[in-house]
Amino acid sequence: MAKITEGIIKEFQNKRIVHRREIVSFLKSESKTTTAIDWLLKSGKALFIKKGLYYLKKTDEWFRDYIEVNPLILAGYIHPKGVVGYHASLKCLGKAYSESTVFQVALDKSVPRVCKPFEFQNGRYEFYRTNLSFGIVVSVIDDVKVRHFSKERIILEGLMFPDRFLGLSEFLQSIENITWINPDKVLSMLNNYPLKTVSMRLGWLLERQKSYWHIDEGILKKLEKNKPESNILLNKKKTKYNYLVKRWKLMVPKTINELNEY
Repeated sequence: MAKITEGIIKEFQNKRIVHRREIVSFLKSESKTTTAIDWLLKSGKALFIKKGLYYLKKTDEWFRDYIEVNPLILAGYIHPKGVVGYHASLKCLGKAYSESTVFQVALDKSVPRVCKPFEFQNGRYEFYRTNLSFGIVVSVIDDVKVRHFSKERIILEGLMFPDRFLGLSEFLQSIENITWINPDKVLSMLNNYPLKTVSMRLGWLLERQKSYWHIDEGILKKLEKNKPESNILLNKKKTKYNYLVKRWKLMVPKTINELNEY
């Protein structure tokens, strides 16, 4: 059994989070898998996360009484068709303004339904179905490769779904930590979103960050071509106490300027 479990550790140590079905596929045996998992757990070389999901400890963690699993690694591998998304992807980039115990997992649209929220140790994992065919990059976290939203996709997602970034204020203050983006990559992703709505929000944001991100005026003029007939809300949940930014036909909360004080 020692040889089998050593093989499992060697096979899956590169990601540390392993599903039971992956071990079954590796060993080609349900019974061997059950025995091997039991041995790994009892020997202190693996940690039970939830039914069918385990954490393979690093060698220096084998004899510790308590191990805190890196939540970004867990978020990256908790589902085989998922990546770290939204506010948690900012954490992967080291750009999140605030700490949070909520970690968002983006699931491919091929997943038939959204998983129920899951809690483990000090983290809560929430799931969203979306298109994962664009805007995905890889970061190395604790020697593990983790897939997550790129900074360009983060900008578009934050403009569309600020609640998934802990709110508009948190989103805007987080992206202040991003020193540069590729505007051409952002524009190439626009067709994956409601074009007029996101173009006006994006135009406003890029103009706001123009000098910091070195945004060319030509980019803004391209976005202006998608101007709608009616005004757009920057925050669709905030319908009062807005002011109009005429260039973008965008209703912006009056309190947004207070962020500049931080």
